[in-house]
Amino acid sequence: MPESLNAVIYARYSSHSQTEQSIEGQLHDCYAYADRCGYRVVGEYIDRALTGKNDDRPDFQRMIKDAEKRQFQLILVWKLDRFTRNRYDSAIYKQRLKKFGVRVVSCMEAITDSPEGIILEGLLESMAEYYSANLSENIRRGQQASIAKGWFCGGPVPYGYIVHDHKLVPDERTAPVVREIYQRYADGEGLSVIAEDLNARGIYSKKGSPFSVNSFSALVPNPVYIGEYTYGGHVVPGCATPILDPSVYARAVARRERNKRAPASARSVTYILQGKAFCGLCGMPLCGDFGTGKNGDRYHYYVCSGRKRRLSKCPKHPEKQDYLEWYVCEQTQQYILASDRLPAISSAVADLYNSEIDDSRLHELERKIRSLESEMNLLVGRLGTVADKFVSRITDRMEQLDADLKETETELSKLRIQQKIRITEKEVAAWLRTFSRGDLFDNDFRLKLIDTFINSVYLWDEKIVIFYNVSGGKQTSVIDPLPLDEIKKDGLPVSDLPVHGGALHDNSEHHPPYFVLVRGMIGLVIFRK
Repeated sequence: MPESLNAVIYARYSSHSQTEQSIEGQLHDCYAYADRCGYRVVGEYIDRALTGKNDDRPDFQRMIKDAEKRQFQLILVWKLDRFTRNRYDSAIYKQRLKKFGVRVVSCMEAITDSPEGIILEGLLESMAEYYSANLSENIRRGQQASIAKGWFCGGPVPYGYIVHDHKLVPDERTAPVVREIYQRYADGEGLSVIAEDLNARGIYSKKGSPFSVNSFSALVPNPVYIGEYTYGGHVVPGCATPILDPSVYARAVARRERNKRAPASARSVTYILQGKAFCGLCGMPLCGDFGTGKNGDRYHYYVCSGRKRRLSKCPKHPEKQDYLEWYVCEQTQQYILASDRLPAISSAVADLYNSEIDDSRLHELERKIRSLESEMNLLVGRLGTVADKFVSRITDRMEQLDADLKETETELSKLRIQQKIRITEKEVAAWLRTFSRGDLFDNDFRLKLIDTFINSVYLWDEKIVIFYNVSGGKQTSVIDPLPLDEIKKDGLPVSDLPVHGGALHDNSEHHPPYFVLVRGMIGLVIFRK
């Protein structure tokens, strides 16, 4: 059986402009994309009516946590703005996911931002640990005050709890469900059986949807159920009232650990051009495959997914994985990351970064914080003077104001950190040079280079065309522009080129490589024998 990468789907919609149908549409397109590429979808994470401007989304955080288990290698999103709309959050989370061998893949777009923006995000990923550490330091002061009081610090409320007087207390309706799940699982019942029984009785998950095996990943284990609520790496004493008996919790956790599957990623091969490479003859994506020689050695290839899945009679030949990935990177080093092109790219990236440092937004957030604090102080003063029947309404409003204040302070901290990190053309150029001098036989380096620079790769029998996430077409010497009818196939738009193969050879004596500019993207055309 061919190796297949495990993938999960993350879908999200915002309440202000989208509908529930958006979720169904996103799932449909992501499943179709996974099917074309030969990915195995092993889970879904869905956040409904939640903004992408911050990372306070229950299923998003659960997905990031689950990535540590190394059960999947890809996160499929409809478009990258479903993952996050904040460039800095995106850089931090992508950098964290890479540690666990997980990549984020957009199913509907090859390029999702300005060319300079994609390069900038690659640079920010390199800076993400510094940025994340500074952000933690800046918001720690606000957290410590709540932690010292034993208060719930915000974020998703665990299933089985409600918030009362800043504390997590058992929910009379759902806490018994948590106890039942743990007891039955500790006693040996399977999660699928438990889920089916709960659904048959009309008991649903926190999101109001039927239980599935995936629903239990945030429940078992979760030490909050024995009173150990943790926020930002800090235990908040006295915040959560225990729901479970410690012995039942310990037995359930022990069983969960025994049942963990061995990480699939240890045996998987990462096809780093998958999702960016296409078949020029039929328009289908290239996907990973392998063959076994007579001596038992395994050989890895890129193959046309249409031919592999017998959706078409495409004559596309397989491409050797290692050689194709090496060749794309080698040509990129030689022609795109040449020293005479770095100044134009560095200037564009630095200009974009510094243009996003907006003082007006910082002042707006500072004014909002003062307004929130003023209203809270006003309500505190009224508590002792109003009738008892109005006290609960005032305290509810104060809790909402407190949550808004914490979110605004976090956003302000991020902006202040951004202002401290100024990027110059010289610094961008130095970072870019690390790509021009990198080891082409280092798989991690090739992955980083392809993720940062390669927009798409199109293969024909007679040529390969590589499109890049860089601008500066006016600075690039365009040689013998490629006629449009040669880079179209079956009437596809030139921005959606597909691809084909055979062995790659440098035929530069007769047909030297040259550049084309198509809809703002630079393409490198290389001929093959």
